Amino acid sequence: MTTTKVALSIAGSDSGAGAGIQADLKTFSALGVYGCTAITALTAQNTEKVAKIHEVPADIVEAQVTSIMADMPPAVIKVGMVYSRQVIDAVAKPLRKAKAPIVLDPILAAGTGAKLLKDDALDSFVSRLIPLATLVTPNRMEAEKLSGVTIRNEGGDGIEAAKKLKALGARNVIVKGGHFGKKTVTDILLLDDNKVVEITNPRVDIKESHGSGCNFSAAVTAYLARGMALEEACRMANEYVHDAIKNAVAVGRGLPVTNPLSSIYKDAMRHRVLAELQAAVDRLVSLDGLYRLIPETQTNFAYALPDAANHSEVAAVRGRMARAGNAVVQVSRVEFGASRHMASAVLAYMSIRPATRAVANIRFGQEVLAACKTLFKEQVSSYDRSKEPADVKKKEGSTISWGTRAALAKNPKAEVIYHKGDVGKEPMITVFGRSPAEVVYKIEQILKIC
Repeated sequence: MTTTKVALSIAGSDSGAGAGIQADLKTFSALGVYGCTAITALTAQNTEKVAKIHEVPADIVEAQVTSIMADMPPAVIKVGMVYSRQVIDAVAKPLRKAKAPIVLDPILAAGTGAKLLKDDALDSFVSRLIPLATLVTPNRMEAEKLSGVTIRNEGGDGIEAAKKLKALGARNVIVKGGHFGKKTVTDILLLDDNKVVEITNPRVDIKESHGSGCNFSAAVTAYLARGMALEEACRMANEYVHDAIKNAVAVGRGLPVTNPLSSIYKDAMRHRVLAELQAAVDRLVSLDGLYRLIPETQTNFAYALPDAANHSEVAAVRGRMARAGNAVVQVSRVEFGASRHMASAVLAYMSIRPATRAVANIRFGQEVLAACKTLFKEQVSSYDRSKEPADVKKKEGSTISWGTRAALAKNPKAEVIYHKGDVGKEPMITVFGRSPAEVVYKIEQILKIC
């Protein structure tokens, strides 16, 4: 049995799962923290609007908080949507006794514009909750509302607003800079000792995303629970949310939803791609007679991440696979970015048929081509390198991309593509598949008849 840190989120439920309790739990899990919840309100919302809000009775809110604190004491507590004076009182009562740091995310309105804190509850929010906060995490509009300072820039105005919030009782304040419309986003962190820290990232090319504020405060909570100092927790949370916004998903007709699980998915897929490719390479080099299919420039084998956009997201064999007498050896390990040629081929192929993510090259020969045509029939196509446009030929590494697309334009069903070479260029056959195992199977069939 293993132990893990516990974080408690006191917030509203978002039926669209982009913000609130649902976003917090995703972020806690992604960052290795066990998440508990106390739900303050049930919202009926999607990416376009908040349709209805049902306030959870105050005594039930308090009971949720005290129940968790009695048995599963959280390392850090996050407070999000509290909605009413009654709920604020119910939350503040047990939190006054809490020994854990408290991250307060002032949820005043949804990204779609709906009010998530009643007008008559603002004074209670300021007087009852801000003095309990280890860190308050407002965006520009929230900081203006709470501090009374008009914020025209992240620097002077943002710092002044942070100081006002600190004077209200918060130990630390971070004013998030995502709503200034600049090419960079700068968060202003005012620490307990009055040190001012600027945390800057390039702006993601997206107007707005649903859930980024919740994900940020939840990430700070998780990093604090894992023992990081507050400044470092804010820096790490900033990077984490920057990546989550870059990978926001369009799941409805309204705002795109911040994706706090994108980093886990990417890491898992990278591991899976490397493992599948290495297993296929092991199988391929063990095939009897494979040496007969190795070209003079040797063979490589590539496998791309889903939605791969560049060569660094395609794994291949560093140094290729080389003929050694009547055997074939893998020269070095499989890794991402190891082959520009095969990466170019599979990226071009995926731009037309995204599910096909693996490719290997083999020797061109009339007997090999005949075997391919016998086995794959209408799934074979070709391109003529002598007809490559001059502007493509001038651009280093563009030939294979152009040729792959040209072959697919001739035959969209092609899974084997060949060319007969050009001056100083060896002719070649490329074999594509949805997985490395499928490519190995095809090459094995080719070997059996040539």
